[in-house]
Amino acid sequence: MVLPVFVVNSFRVLAHDWFVRHELAGEGFPTDRYGLSGSERLDLALTGLRSIRPESEGIVLLERATLPDGSPAFDRRELRHMADVRSRLGAAFAAQLAVVVILAVATFAFLRPPRWRAVVPRGLLIGSLATLGIAALAVPVILLGFEGFFLRFHEIFFSGDSWRFSHTDTLLRIYPEVFWQDTAQLAAGIVVAQAVVIAGVAALWLRRVKDSPRSGA
Repeated sequence: MVLPVFVVNSFRVLAHDWFVRHELAGEGFPTDRYGLSGSERLDLALTGLRSIRPESEGIVLLERATLPDGSPAFDRRELRHMADVRSRLGAAFAAQLAVVVILAVATFAFLRPPRWRAVVPRGLLIGSLATLGIAALAVPVILLGFEGFFLRFHEIFFSGDSWRFSHTDTLLRIYPEVFWQDTAQLAAGIVVAQAVVIAGVAALWLRRVKDSPRSGA
């Protein structure tokens, strides 16, 4: 359960306006070949992000959005895909909270009997080390074969082909491939950082438990 918690934490960190602003203002970020200015593109990108947040008004934000000529910014396929993204993200956030509650209850329950005090830190340590092992295999794939990774990700989490767009569609104009490459790399970095920190904390915790004279570990 540790790895999914780390992954969703990375989503929580990146699903904020600051990240979109940072990306679109970054040096070397491609301009829109079909004429959107930087401010117009940023406004639409922020609207897209806000539409998928569980606490927002939702996809109605995209339905209201327009291009500079007054036409709808997003077509039905794009709206359907973003509705799917919002649904998946909301489910991930809810599932993570449930897992955190379960872990908190388990921690409290296992801390009292001396013979079980090592269960939680040992589980956190194993989960963190497993996360680092998986990251060692996955990160090169993300860096060297991003297109294949991106394709497989969508095939697993989204049904049909509602996520396939042309370069003239607004979603690809405001979120080009480089945006998702940076997102994947930063998310992976956040996951690894969490795993390193929790592994260290868990190792120290486990050592203290084993050194305790009343421990049955």
